[in-house]
Amino acid sequence: MKTYTTLQNLFGSLSQNNSSANLALGGQLINDQHRYLIQRYFDNERSFITSTVGGQSLTLTGAPALNATSATLTAVWAYPTCTQLVNFSNTNQRSTLFTYNSAAISWSVGLTSSATTAITTVGVQDYNIPANISKIKNDTISVGQLKYQPTPIMTRQEWDLVNFLPYTSDIPNYFFIYNGKLGIFPIPSTTGNPLQFNYKTRIPDFSFSDYSTGNVTTATAGSVAITGTATNWSSSGAYPLNTDVSFYNLYLRIDPPYGDGIWYPISTFQSNTALTLALPLVNAPNITGSTTYTIGQLPVLSEDFHDMLVYGALKTYFSTIVKDTDKYKEFDAMYKDRLVALEEYAGTKSVNVDLGAEPAQVNPNLFLYAN
Repeated sequence: MKTYTTLQNLFGSLSQNNSSANLALGGQLINDQHRYLIQRYFDNERSFITSTVGGQSLTLTGAPALNATSATLTAVWAYPTCTQLVNFSNTNQRSTLFTYNSAAISWSVGLTSSATTAITTVGVQDYNIPANISKIKNDTISVGQLKYQPTPIMTRQEWDLVNFLPYTSDIPNYFFIYNGKLGIFPIPSTTGNPLQFNYKTRIPDFSFSDYSTGNVTTATAGSVAITGTATNWSSSGAYPLNTDVSFYNLYLRIDPPYGDGIWYPISTFQSNTALTLALPLVNAPNITGSTTYTIGQLPVLSEDFHDMLVYGALKTYFSTIVKDTDKYKEFDAMYKDRLVALEEYAGTKSVNVDLGAEPAQVNPNLFLYAN
């Protein structure tokens, strides 16, 4: 397995230029290769679950007057920031902005008459798409034991035609992606039903160099807890604390003979001297106060093909930056050899990893079910 630092150094050696500027350039070219290969050949799918927000009966701190365009809730809005329709007691209906952890609400068109403090919301139709989503494959809403998969709508015109009335229901028929949000029709009528996004994740740029300051002092086989001394993981390593870092693909290796030399994915850093792994240690044979380690950022690409990231970068380097036909041909041949193996490897998965194709439909009537 090759970390980002190892890949950059390999690029420098093979390009015969180890200057900091050239290594930085190599890092950019390696990043480009990595994103392409992952999105083309691997099912880097993830799931994100949030909850639907249905219609609610709420109370304002004061009765809105004629021409009012804002009001205050008696309790802060506990859900993500959103816009939804609100029914006032004077029969006015307004598209109203609710802000997370704020009691203030507002709308753009003033009320035509005064209203009471009681309001009702229709429900939240649009849900924020997480920032690390590259492409949504599908989404589902679970209602009890049933899981519904709405049909995608492809154009804004069709979406507007469907939404000619604010119809609500727990059973979704359609979804539409627009302006960084996923809209659901009908508008969910119940709060708390699981809404699951199934998506291809974005590939983070390599940005973390290898880090090995200090020593690991506690690491036990079967445990995910790691502690160190003088490691300074946050203050010097710049690793974020109490945040899920799995997106960055950071790994820890405890060097032999102290550890087993296996790279373990890191889940979170709790402090300068404490971190949690995503998987438990298999072996930790000889942990002492002088145990050395390395934290590195690894490619998402399968470890057997890490070197082709460098070969692909060198193809670009020797064809456009430092033009050398012989070296270009040499690295092109090496890259193509790895690409053949990669296609064979990816094609042996139990499911088709070329996610451009839709899954084949299965007729449930072809199967027998026990009573």
